[in-house]
Amino acid sequence: MSSSILQESRGFDRRVGGSGSKSQGRYSGGRSRTDNCSDPGNAADTKIQTGAGYVLCKLFAPNRVAFRQALVQGDKNTIHPIIEWLFRNMTDLKKRSYLAQYLVKVEVPVDILSDADVSTLYEQYEQLMEDFKSLHKESEALKNSGYSTAELRSDLETMEREKDIVIKRIERMQKKVESVANREAMLSAAHTLRLEREREKELANQKQEQQTALNHAEQRVGRLQQQLKDARQASTGATSEGLLQRLEEETNVTTYIVKQKLPKELETRQVEVQILGKVLSEPAMGREDLDILNSKLQVINGEINQLVERHLATKNPSEDKLAPFRQQAAIIARKKETTAELLGELRGKLTSLNDELDERQNQLKELAGEAVLGGEEFKRYVNKLRGRSSLYKRHRAELLALKAESGVLTRTIELLQTRNELVLQGLSSEGIRQALTLNVCLIQSSEGILNVCLTQSAEEMRHGVPGFQVARQKLEQVSVEKAAVDQEKGKTLEDISSLVQQLSQRIASKKAQLAPIIKELRPLREQHQELSAEYEKKKKLHDTTAAGLESSTGKLEQEVKSLREELEEDESQCYMLEAQCVIHQVRLDRLTEEIKFYISSNPGDKARSLREQLSACIIEQEKVSRQLKEQQHLVKENQTNRVRQVKLWSNLHKLLECKKKCLQEAQQNSGVVHRERGAETLILQ
Repeated sequence: MSSSILQESRGFDRRVGGSGSKSQGRYSGGRSRTDNCSDPGNAADTKIQTGAGYVLCKLFAPNRVAFRQALVQGDKNTIHPIIEWLFRNMTDLKKRSYLAQYLVKVEVPVDILSDADVSTLYEQYEQLMEDFKSLHKESEALKNSGYSTAELRSDLETMEREKDIVIKRIERMQKKVESVANREAMLSAAHTLRLEREREKELANQKQEQQTALNHAEQRVGRLQQQLKDARQASTGATSEGLLQRLEEETNVTTYIVKQKLPKELETRQVEVQILGKVLSEPAMGREDLDILNSKLQVINGEINQLVERHLATKNPSEDKLAPFRQQAAIIARKKETTAELLGELRGKLTSLNDELDERQNQLKELAGEAVLGGEEFKRYVNKLRGRSSLYKRHRAELLALKAESGVLTRTIELLQTRNELVLQGLSSEGIRQALTLNVCLIQSSEGILNVCLTQSAEEMRHGVPGFQVARQKLEQVSVEKAAVDQEKGKTLEDISSLVQQLSQRIASKKAQLAPIIKELRPLREQHQELSAEYEKKKKLHDTTAAGLESSTGKLEQEVKSLREELEEDESQCYMLEAQCVIHQVRLDRLTEEIKFYISSNPGDKARSLREQLSACIIEQEKVSRQLKEQQHLVKENQTNRVRQVKLWSNLHKLLECKKKCLQEAQQNSGVVHRERGAETLILQ
């Protein structure tokens, strides 16, 4: 049964090796596979154990000897979980088995490595292994970058086509240039033009850099001037003791930040960087590896808790008189840390606001073309604006008064027009209209007749023609008719005057009716003014009361916040004490169990005791220590040879660097290479 399981595991190993060789063929260009069936049984078992050791070294490292024995014997409880785990992590294991063929170092004895040739070959072997690591990382990065082979091929084809086009253009230009008479002069001029353009670009870049540096310098000068102004303002009205106290406070804060806060943060960042570097240097981990690490972490946390409990057990809390002071020191330290963090945040905000202010000032300077006012000039400008605003308010009040008066006058005109229309409507009878029409006609006819008569009489007198008396009689007749019309007109005026008297009486009656209402309105207006004044007083009182309540509310909120923090600290301390009680109880149970195992006469119970386990671990560690001492002795014996090899390698490195430098100088003397925006241009001298 065990042999059949072993054969089954061998066949599975061949299948896994075949899939791994397929993946490895992509990298190594068709590496030959090894068939385990052609090897003897012992060799196949050795290969299976070696491959399983590569893949399962982390999972079965604590009990490797028993694992190998169970694998050789074909134990189901060992093989079936392995097969399940292999099928579950097939992709990761293929990659790991492929990398293990190239990254697992060949163990060479120390005495053989002392040979110079073997040492050189081994160093080349390690260097090739490092090259393989870098190439494999680049390959994985290219695979994960999302670029497909079709896209890369299309890019290469387009680049080839562009290259052909450029070559053809160069050939055409060469043919055109060959027919030119002064070809060399024009080529030199083009060369000079290109150099000058490149120099112009460099100068433009330098100008941009200098402009940027100038802007930074101006911003720095502005910040320093602002700091100087702040310092001067702070110094006004301050005493020397106050300044010294302020400087001492700033010095203490800066000292705390530099000597305590920043070193701790730097240390934590360095530890994080080291941990991340270790994680990056290790190969990819699966779920099983993470479970193993979590189990180790739990064991270490348990040991830490044991040490803490042991430390607490050695000290009696009742005798520890410094415990309250330690708690106070811890609270003060936490407050200092929070205050320092708040100070850092506020400084960062202040810096960002200053930068934003500088940026806005620069934008304003670019748009307005004038310098931004500051200091005394800004105060004078504000005072000037206040004077103008008061003048504006006064003129605005006058304008509003004039508008109100204009509205009243407009309304009065409208009322008078409506009354005039009513009067005209009252006078619109047929007789009055006819009389007025007749009067107008008579006046017009009399004026016409008078003009005609005067004209005729003047002509008659000048020419000596009679007829003057006739004209006079007609004029008298017209006068009589006009007198009759004037009498009728007088009657009409009497009617109008009577109508005006009626309207005046009606207006007087309305005034008499409105007089008591106006008398009642005057005390109401006075009452309204009194209520308005009282309202303003009450409003001011309300505002002051609200401000006082807000300040007291803020103080109460701060007190509540501090009390909540104290409550949270007390609760956390209570939880910690409860956890310590639970841990003590668990340790007490374990101690009683350990005492039972130690007192028991059964050898199995004694073997289960922690003392026996620790003794076995101590013996094993002593063996490891002896082996390490032997290895140390061998290293010390071979130290001189290795130091000599290091010196030789360093000399060889210096020689190669010198050759490289000479080669670069020779290349530079033959031409000038310009690099700009990812392109290189070689200019032959």
